Amino acid sequence: MSMLSQNSPDSSMATKRAKKTDVVSPSSAELRKAVEAIAIQPKSGKITLLTRKLFNVLLAVAQQADESGDTYRALLSDIVANSAFDSNDTALVKEHLRRMVSVQVEWSTGTSSQKPGRKWGISTLIADAEILEDPATRRVWVEFSFAPKIKKKLLDPVQYARLSLQFQSQLRSSAGLALYEICVRYLTNPSHLTMRETWEWWRPILSGTPDTEAGDEAKREYKYFKRDYLRPAIAEVNAVTNIFVELIEHREGRRVAEIQFRVTERKQPMLALDEHPNVFDSTLVDRMVKIGIPLKDAQTLYADSEENRIRAALQMTEQRMRSTSLPPVRSAAALFKDALKKGYAPQLEALPAAAAPVKATGAPADDLKARLLSEYSVFRRKEARALYEEQGESERELARQTFEEDVLPELGAHMRDDWRKRGLDSKMGETSFFDWLARKTWGEPTDGDLLAFTLNQSRVA
Repeated sequence: MSMLSQNSPDSSMATKRAKKTDVVSPSSAELRKAVEAIAIQPKSGKITLLTRKLFNVLLAVAQQADESGDTYRALLSDIVANSAFDSNDTALVKEHLRRMVSVQVEWSTGTSSQKPGRKWGISTLIADAEILEDPATRRVWVEFSFAPKIKKKLLDPVQYARLSLQFQSQLRSSAGLALYEICVRYLTNPSHLTMRETWEWWRPILSGTPDTEAGDEAKREYKYFKRDYLRPAIAEVNAVTNIFVELIEHREGRRVAEIQFRVTERKQPMLALDEHPNVFDSTLVDRMVKIGIPLKDAQTLYADSEENRIRAALQMTEQRMRSTSLPPVRSAAALFKDALKKGYAPQLEALPAAAAPVKATGAPADDLKARLLSEYSVFRRKEARALYEEQGESERELARQTFEEDVLPELGAHMRDDWRKRGLDSKMGETSFFDWLARKTWGEPTDGDLLAFTLNQSRVA
């Protein structure tokens, strides 16, 4: 029976594991992830972004071990910033290890439409885990093992995708990470096309939520799946990673019945990505505590929610608390939880600029970038309008109020008067509003965004 143990070990237990794991860094390791472990469907319990990240880090550690064995280990400091045995950060790891020994997932070598010869199985992500402190060095370790039936497939896979854990560290949604893992597998495929499946098949894989726990609306309507998972995941993968992903919709009449993705390699200078080695960002927990959420509740919310949604909800709540033009907030914690639940403006973090500017023959780099920014702004305004129109009236009203509070005061008197009289019927007001909504939703445009936009436009042309 799987268990999570926190018993302190003796010195010999803490030193008998493979030595190479001492230096494995989640930000620099490359993972050979078995195809069976990529498109996994949760059957009980939710697979969150942090669960996926931690699982990948543990896999990379086990694959790089010097010697074979049933148990592997990683330094806790490679997973969290505060690596003390009794730290609050450690509590986050414990919570996710509990989930990993209880969440049941289906493993498959194929999909519903492939030829015979497929394999299927069900297991937990890991078999057991311990967090233990070496009494001699005071270093804290995470020790873990895999179920014997799947261990060889995971650690010495025959078919696998090469995943960069550096890119993983930049992704901020479970759907984005799941899509990246799936699409990287097809990068070297001659067709560059992923499997073609019903959108209902894709939903639990990208959302990480079993069908039994998804709302009726989410299971019934493709447009909500596209709005909440597909669009943000594609935008995130294209902005952060070394691949470019395009959605292909296959229709039966007017209805989208099946979807797949086209995957190509990004021909660009490597972005100067932040080499942050930790899986968990406990600063978000600290910010939740500061607005009045009990520590244990904050840790649970962090474990259950997407990081980008938490950041967006915190940003909105903190801005509202600082407002002097609106009535005082009665309960910042309640406001935050409501914003998190309803997903107000999920936000993609802006990335550092590329190491070198985009250049083109016959045109200065600055002029080219200015022209691309202008064209890209038009494109993003259209995307922001589509997102706005898909939201409910309460979400639209909140967006307008936030714009009026945070942006309108900084605009000229003529602009403010025009907005108050005509709202979105004003051309200037419409442009300013959707420019703001695009920045709030996806962050400031980066060189990577502009390159992805350029590549996409060239394909359309």
